[in-house]
Amino acid sequence: MRNQEAFEIWAPDGALWSPWAKPVLFVQSDLHAVPTIGSTATAPPEILVDASWAPDASSRTALVLDLPGPKSVQVALALLDRGYRPVPLFNASPGPMAVVPVEPLRDAIFHACERLARANLREDAPPAFLLDRDRRGVVTPLPGRFDNRWMAFPQDFPSANFLQSHGIESVLFVSLASERLPDDLAHVLCRWKEAGMSFARKDLDGGPVVPLEVSRPSGFKAAWYRALVVLGLKRSSAGGFGSVVPTPSQGGGGGFM
Repeated sequence: MRNQEAFEIWAPDGALWSPWAKPVLFVQSDLHAVPTIGSTATAPPEILVDASWAPDASSRTALVLDLPGPKSVQVALALLDRGYRPVPLFNASPGPMAVVPVEPLRDAIFHACERLARANLREDAPPAFLLDRDRRGVVTPLPGRFDNRWMAFPQDFPSANFLQSHGIESVLFVSLASERLPDDLAHVLCRWKEAGMSFARKDLDGGPVVPLEVSRPSGFKAAWYRALVVLGLKRSSAGGFGSVVPTPSQGGGGGFM
């Protein structure tokens, strides 16, 4: 399967939310190990996920899945039967000794292509935005490591006006139990809140859907917010985030190589 073919399955022409799908993991991945659709090659067994908690697609609710990368894909596949179109927002580039491992996520994305291609979703099916909960990394990006940590920004999502113009007035945030709303998503949801959208939360580990209170994060709508955050991240020349942390120079200047 070619990279372009896989991306077009996840972001088909004409689908309402395709402009927001991130191509990073598609264009920077080697797909030789991924079977072509219809191949007899054995794919990993699909993990069954209960998505009965999700509102019916007719409710015009947008979902935001903030789960460990492969888990986001697993839940997205379960949501196909509820009528939701998955929108991958993963923005980390693959690389050697990466701070954020993306190989399991990449494999999950490509192995999901056949299931997604058979879903026959409506072009205006409500969106399920997919994020990797571990996007900020779990290890310190030491010199020599490939630092591909990333964050979500308001510009990565449709505006509230766009969502509302297509009938979406509510958002369901899906995460693991006991995890608070991340600051980067608070910047997104607060903008939607100002436009009058409502919010609920589902802990995937159990429990009912409950209301979600969205509080203003530090630096909300400040002109310096995005610039300051990006200063702490490393852009990839091929798109997304990721580059090697430089090794301190051995010279007397104490600079970077």
